Amino acid sequence: MNKFSLKLTLAGVAALSATAVAAPLTWEALVESVDKDPVLQTSKKRSEVAAQDPGTKLWDNLEFRYQLDGFSFAKHDFELRLKPKAFGLGSADRQQHESHRDYQKARMAVDRSYLMYDRYERALRYVIRRKTAEVDRQLYQVVLDRIEVLHLKAGSETFNSQDLIAALEQESARRAELLGDSTALRDAELKLKSWVPDFDSVGLDTSWLPTMDELAKGLQDGIALNDQFPEVQKAKAKMDYERAKSKRDLSKGNDYISHIGVGYSLRIESLMKEYKDLEAKDIRPNAKYADYSDDWFDKTGCSSSTYLDDNVCGRTAEFLVPDYDNRQLKDKFFVNLAVRLPFFDDNNGNALRNQVDELDAESDYLDAVRSLNQKVSRLSEEIVALVAQWKVQKEFVEKVNAGNLFEDFAQSAGADPLLLLRARESALESDLKAIRLESDIFERYIILLQYTGIFANPSVKNHLREGLK
Repeated sequence: MNKFSLKLTLAGVAALSATAVAAPLTWEALVESVDKDPVLQTSKKRSEVAAQDPGTKLWDNLEFRYQLDGFSFAKHDFELRLKPKAFGLGSADRQQHESHRDYQKARMAVDRSYLMYDRYERALRYVIRRKTAEVDRQLYQVVLDRIEVLHLKAGSETFNSQDLIAALEQESARRAELLGDSTALRDAELKLKSWVPDFDSVGLDTSWLPTMDELAKGLQDGIALNDQFPEVQKAKAKMDYERAKSKRDLSKGNDYISHIGVGYSLRIESLMKEYKDLEAKDIRPNAKYADYSDDWFDKTGCSSSTYLDDNVCGRTAEFLVPDYDNRQLKDKFFVNLAVRLPFFDDNNGNALRNQVDELDAESDYLDAVRSLNQKVSRLSEEIVALVAQWKVQKEFVEKVNAGNLFEDFAQSAGADPLLLLRARESALESDLKAIRLESDIFERYIILLQYTGIFANPSVKNHLREGLK
């Protein structure tokens, strides 16, 4: 086998594999594609991070401090300083964490609802436009038949050239409608492929959709507003978060103990021999009697009974310092305690800002409840009214399709083909109006489902029918 035949074989295998993988686009595949959307994946990660347990916080801050006293490197201070939590801060942290977790979960529900709405909106537009294209094709055929009949009647007494001109103009308009339908369907397929790339045809059938009677029956009692609506839930979670945040900030003002420290003071004896005056005034500055060795008294000429307060021996003692650290071990440690004095600080300003943020979040929540209540009620009323109009159009279409209207035209017109074509055209136009009413109905219906939170439920398969339960 040469290289050329091998390439052809590989290309054939790839084509067969692609054919085997590709399948018609279904409603189920379109709904499942939401979980793979980058927007929802980012929202899930954000929600998972917010749900992680922050752990138990035993203190607010713990630090290790070091101080070098002079560049003689003879004195070194080490301190372990702890800043305790403010009183009530632990419970406030937990409440803020829980409210932030709920807020991120509500945001994810809103994101899922919007993504699902986009898919249903595009899919319904495709299904409705496909039905519209079929009726437009039949209307175009009616126009062609009318032109043919007018050509056959040319030269007769009943021929009217203006009718032919009007028919030709109508043919051009109908042909433009067909081109618009094909372009809209192609654009819709490209958009659907951006969500589900691997499909060779579109299998979105109308069996997935509820009937107009089911819509009217499901919405006749209206829809009651509740906190499970994604937008309301998000606004409520935001309000709860601002309240928890305000409470936590107030708890932070209860940090009356700024810090507690335990340290150790180190003196290096080898360096103290060279700098004997480092600790001169700290060894025995208030001693009544000298308590040094005999060599020290011999050097200074002082006696053991000599006072060291204001005489020569005391002044001499300031410069004759022992060259070793004679402190006990317990004296080498020290404790540091700082207490905050809550006078003229900025806590009142923080409390006012937090109160304003809390009231803003509460206003947003009330606005969301009021706005959604109005929108849901209006959409329910509009859908019921449009369904009533749809029924009127469909009754006319059913009457035409049953043949009754054709018989009336035939008896009154003597089977005039132009009148029969006009009756057929009238039925198709009524059918087209009914399809457009369906488009208006479903356009409002999916907006209603987005408001009510059906799209935010990941366990639902057919949201259009589930929204009526």
